[in-house]
Parts: sequence; structure tokens; C-alpha cells
Amino acid sequence: MPDPRDIKIRPALPKDASAIARVQVETWQDAYVGILPDRVLLELRAVRSAGQWSNAIAKNRNAELFQVADWNGMVVGFCQGGGRRQDIAATGNEAGEIAEIYVLYVDPSFQGLGVGSALLGRVVHGLSDGSFGALVLTVLSENRGGVAFYEKLGGVADAPMECSVMGAKTEETVYRWPDIRALQERLASAEG
Repeated sequence: MPDPRDIKIRPALPKDASAIARVQVETWQDAYVGILPDRVLLELRAVRSAGQWSNAIAKNRNAELFQVADWNGMVVGFCQGGGRRQDIAATGNEAGEIAEIYVLYVDPSFQGLGVGSALLGRVVHGLSDGSFGALVLTVLSENRGGVAFYEKLGGVADAPMECSVMGAKTEETVYRWPDIRALQERLASAEG
């Protein structure tokens, strides 16, 4: 088992695109078995999504908002956040502008070591230093590991809503933190 002290959180670099794509594919193929059809999971290819991640890294304007977990030169997780997309509605009780975590994936072999909390903590810190006072994210509703992680961190779930992932019908749930500082406190206590 890897020693968590050997895992460093750092900004994503253009050279990380292929490794980020690999982590995404391996995480999906582990977490979404039984949630998405097998054909969807088997069709995933890191090579296809590496170009998309290269573009996302290049377009990122704030290094604090796109972080990777690096274990001995190997990317084992990543997290990206920014301003809320318009398709997630505000509820009216937010403590300021709403930020969103777009993605948080950790290589299945490195889950349970605090990597997800460390990545999320670094990006949330970057978001809270801006004008953001609240946070939202979405997770596939049947992703038990993701749901448990966000609920442990105090996320408040909306009702599940239908969505389509690569043509497959499923449901996603929005998790909210009306005050981003509360999430920062939980993440700090998880590290300590």
C-alpha cells in the first residue's frame, strides 16, 4: 500500500493530460460498474480523452483550481473547480457566489488514503480565496462511494434527477455546501 506521505498535491501541468485521462477511465471502470452499461465502460479510452484534458489544462486560468495528486511522478488523482455552471440552480441560502467542483477522481488503488480529501481541500481553498462563498457538485446517485464521501463532508443532497452519460440513462444528485467555510473546516479536520 502506498504511503500517503509520499503523495504530493500540485497544479496540473500540460504533461499530465494522458495520466489524468487514465485516472478518469480507471475510476469510471471501477466506480460505475452496475451503474452504467458495460459497453459504455468498455468503450472508454484514455487516448480519446487526453486531448480534452490537455485543452482543459491549457484553458485553466488559476492553477489552484486544477490540482493533481502525484505519487513518485505518477498522477493518481485530480480535481478541478471553478464558477458554477448555469444548469445547477441556486437555492437562495448561499453565502455568496457559487463555485462548482467539476471533477474529482482518484485512482482506485489510492482511494481511502485521504487523496480525495487533500485534492478537494486544495481546490476549495483556491475557490474560497476568490469571491466564492458556496459550493455545489454533482455525483451519479448510485455511486455509493462518492455519495458517502460527500455526505461525510456535510454535503446536502438535492433530489436525484435524470441525466444521460455517454448515451446511458441514469440519475445524478447535486450536493451543496451553502457556506464553503464549513466544508473547509471539515476537510481540515479530515487531514488533522
